[in-house]
Amino acid sequence: MWEYPREITVDKAYEALRYMETTHNKNRQKAICHLCLGVFQKEEPNVIIGWCGLDGEAEKGKTVIFYIIDEKYRNRGYATQCAIELLRYAFEDMKYDMIYGGCARSNLESYKVMQKAGMIQNDFYENGDYIFSINRDKFLNSRG
Repeated sequence: MWEYPREITVDKAYEALRYMETTHNKNRQKAICHLCLGVFQKEEPNVIIGWCGLDGEAEKGKTVIFYIIDEKYRNRGYATQCAIELLRYAFEDMKYDMIYGGCARSNLESYKVMQKAGMIQNDFYENGDYIFSINRDKFLNSRG
């Protein structure tokens, strides 16, 4: 996924899909192992324009939101739409109390996406990159 949009072999693609299926089958309320979803446009439903999801294995004790959109499709609201829907899913369907996110200090676009989704930048990684979080009450109250 992180190599997207570079082409990969069919074997690598199947390997990635098997991993996604295996981890998806482990997901339970308040215990997401890994959830990875393809991002598509209504106009071109057969073209993957990015990936998004929730990862419960990336950082110990935290479930983290992630997204990556192909450069050709950025600045159109896709990442923000993904982030909001992932947070809705995490809080309403999976009953999480808190979700985290992060981005490089140089990634202003990702910073803005997390802000638009209601996340608060409240800490830094050791390297100076941003750490965001949002709790269930704040998210649900902000959505009316």
